[in-house]
Amino acid sequence: MTNVPYILDILDQPNSLLTALEQFDPALLTPLVKAIRNNDFDRILITGMGGSLYASYPAWLTLANAGLPALWVDTAELIHHTPALVTSKTLLWIFSQSGKSAEIISAIDFGRIQKPAVLIATVNDIESPLAKAAQVQIPIHAEVEKTVSTRTYVNSLGVGQLAALALLGRNVEAAHGELIQAASAMETYLANWERRVQQIGNAIGFPKRLATLGRGSSLASTYTGALILGEASKFMATPYQAGEFRHGPLELATPDLTALIFAGPQETRNLNLRLLKDLRGYQVNAFWVGSEKNEWQIEIPRVPSIGLPLVEILPLQLLSIHFAQQIGVEPGHFFRTGKITLAE
Repeated sequence: MTNVPYILDILDQPNSLLTALEQFDPALLTPLVKAIRNNDFDRILITGMGGSLYASYPAWLTLANAGLPALWVDTAELIHHTPALVTSKTLLWIFSQSGKSAEIISAIDFGRIQKPAVLIATVNDIESPLAKAAQVQIPIHAEVEKTVSTRTYVNSLGVGQLAALALLGRNVEAAHGELIQAASAMETYLANWERRVQQIGNAIGFPKRLATLGRGSSLASTYTGALILGEASKFMATPYQAGEFRHGPLELATPDLTALIFAGPQETRNLNLRLLKDLRGYQVNAFWVGSEKNEWQIEIPRVPSIGLPLVEILPLQLLSIHFAQQIGVEPGHFFRTGKITLAE
């Protein structure tokens, strides 16, 4: 199956990430650092659609945890239901690998939202309408993909977090090195990808219902994991913020449910572990996606916290291969959509 484009893209992610890290230039954001410190912007609004939006979540967390007035809104909701969030003093940061999906084009024609003070584009296609409209471009330097986002997603995660640190005026050298460590760990993990697909498949099987659960930066993996299972393997999974799962969806906890719980950031790991044990007590087939070994572990490499969302997505990508095999479709093959969404 190594001639399948989706699988080839998965295997190329570590190399693609290294290219993006090598090309990242924090100096592009230097002019904005002073403006942020001087409170020249009323808010920083991060937006995007699908995997690009989810990839921006850790960057939003970085800015919000620094005490900045940062918002995270999907572009469809922004342009149709909350356009007043963008003002002439807003720093608007759009994540879009193509730079030309339907909602992004609607946003940057500035018919539905006001033109912001500054537009930043985290984008792969630097000739796209989004890139041309932006005052600041943050390229993710991924080779063109023909199928489900893999390299563009991982590169957006890495570059987005570095850019957020740069906007805070912080030295990104340490974080840059930690992301290089993550790329190396990803390469090692994927070296035996076929064996890992089999191991994950043997553990999870082909469940009737599947939920992905996480907190903090792992919400990127929680939502993107469910997204790619549907997109790449045509298997429906439901994502939940782990705390919210206790507020009603816990009633779904029966033996025909399988749950993948991302261990996630250290601050809330014990809460996630408690949920795992509770679900196991309800006879749910619950698994721990993390580097700490336990009897329910779906293994990921141990990496610094900035690299955690990048390695967390790997077992979900491999699970999508397993599900596609069970369903009888080529992993990553599009039947209804295409690489770029052109209709709202």
